[in-house]
Amino acid sequence: MTDNHDAQPALVQDMDPAPAPSASDPRLVGAAEHLPIARVVADVSLAHLDRPFDYLVPADLDEDAVPGCRVIVRFAGKQVGGFVLERVASTEHTGRLGRISRVLSPEVVLRPDVVRLCREVADRYAGVFADVVRLAVPPRHARAEKKAGPDVAADPLGPPADDAWEPYAGGAAYVAALAAGESPRAV
Repeated sequence: MTDNHDAQPALVQDMDPAPAPSASDPRLVGAAEHLPIARVVADVSLAHLDRPFDYLVPADLDEDAVPGCRVIVRFAGKQVGGFVLERVASTEHTGRLGRISRVLSPEVVLRPDVVRLCREVADRYAGVFADVVRLAVPPRHARAEKKAGPDVAADPLGPPADDAWEPYAGGAAYVAALAAGESPRAV
């Protein structure tokens, strides 16, 4: 018996990755010009489908299909809800890509930090990402989305007076930490 490992035929050949789709790619006809592919997590509770899928973003939905928004996609022959996780310029998928059917709302309801947390919870407790997101993100209320906007977001009471927290021990530091975007704790 010899130890000549070089003589063993390779079972898996080194393959070049598929080239990124170009603007002339027939799969991208009618797609958005900038970042035409969206990674979408569909609301499907099957563990073996617990990953994002690539979909084309139609040109007419380009502005509305932002990361974190709710969309409708065709998945396994059905129209299902989902969330856009990110927009990218290319895909590794070599077949035909489905298109985003509709953007339910351009409002960002699934922030990147919530995506990371949901993924960690699903992995830690052997759950499915879609189930965790369903619990983490409130259901859609179109009437509330119409009201939300730059006009409604203003604080009707205005900012607190600069010396309002001075009587409290550490009050000024607490307000400064909140203003800096930190999460201070107080009792």
